[in-house]
Amino acid sequence: MYQDNQDEDDKLKNDIEKFRNLLDEEVEGNHKSEYLSKCQQMSENIKKEIQKRIKKGDENQIMKLMKYYSQQNKRLQEMEYNNVDEDTSLLHDDHQVEVQLFQDNVTQRKQRLQNVHKSMETVKNIYEKIHEVATQQVDQMFTIEENYTYAENKTEKASQELIKAQQSLKTKIGYRIVIICILIVIVGLMFIK
Repeated sequence: MYQDNQDEDDKLKNDIEKFRNLLDEEVEGNHKSEYLSKCQQMSENIKKEIQKRIKKGDENQIMKLMKYYSQQNKRLQEMEYNNVDEDTSLLHDDHQVEVQLFQDNVTQRKQRLQNVHKSMETVKNIYEKIHEVATQQVDQMFTIEENYTYAENKTEKASQELIKAQQSLKTKIGYRIVIICILIVIVGLMFIK
C-alpha cells in the first residue's frame, strides 16, 4: 500500500511539474486563450487527483504537493489576471478550487476526528462496564469469603458438638455398665444367701 501511495505521489508530482513547465512557456497573441484553457484544464485534473487522495485519507502525505500545486495555480491566476484578451477571468474559479481543496481536507479531518471521538466513547463505555463487572466480582468475592468463614465456624462448632455428644454417650454407656455390674453383684449376693 505504501508503494501504491508513493507511485501516486510520484505521478501527481510529475503532473504538477508538467503544469509548471506549461506555465513557463511563452505564448503570444491569438493562442493565449487556448493556452490558458489548456492550463486551466490541467489545473482541474490535478485538483481532482488531489481531492481523490484526500478522500482516501492521504492528506498528510500530499501536503507538500498541495502547496506546490497552489503555487503553480497562483501563477496561472496571475497570468489570467494579466491577460487582457480574456473575456472572463478564471481567477475566481481557481481561488475557489484552492479553497474547496482545503475545505475538503478540513471536512475529511473533522469526520475522522468525529469517528475517533465516537470510538473513544465506545472504548470508554466498555471500560466503565468492565469496571462495574470487576467491582461486582470483588463484592461477590467478599461475600463468598464471608460465607466460607461463616460455614467454617459453623462446621467447627458442629464438630465440637459431635465430640461433646460422643463423650457424653461414652459417659452414659460407662454409667450403664457400672449400674448393670452393681445390679449383677446385688442379684448375685441375693442368690448366694
